[in-house]
Amino acid sequence: MKTMKKATISLSVLTTLVLALALGCATGTKGLSDAEQIDALLGAWEQGILDVDIDKLMTLYSDEFSHDGYDYEAEGKEELREFVDYAIDEGNFNDVEISFDGADTEIEGDTAVVYPIDYSTTAGAVTIELTLTKEKGGWLVTDMGIEGL
Repeated sequence: MKTMKKATISLSVLTTLVLALALGCATGTKGLSDAEQIDALLGAWEQGILDVDIDKLMTLYSDEFSHDGYDYEAEGKEELREFVDYAIDEGNFNDVEISFDGADTEIEGDTAVVYPIDYSTTAGAVTIELTLTKEKGGWLVTDMGIEGL
């Protein structure tokens, strides 16, 4: 009888622990951290380029995207899309290799900068700096500097 009572108590304790862990896991997670969300965006960005899937790639850019620099100008996603289409025509998406090995991600509030990203193709090599902004839907690219064009 003592053995059966111990087994019942042990089973009750075990069941309570399993339920507590399950509920803790289900309600205690906050989702991905900013760094994890940015890493996911960078992975999708790289894959969009490697697949030359420009429609997918453009979903990673904010409607507020803007770049005004010596390398190119693009005010909004439409102008950026034109720049990307031109880059494809020029061979800048052929045999692409992207490396984040030396890249640092600096997050300050709702802004993050990822630099340097090494980007090379059969047409040449450049270094990219991505500026990301945390918007309602998550992190999106709001600026992209390209050194070496």
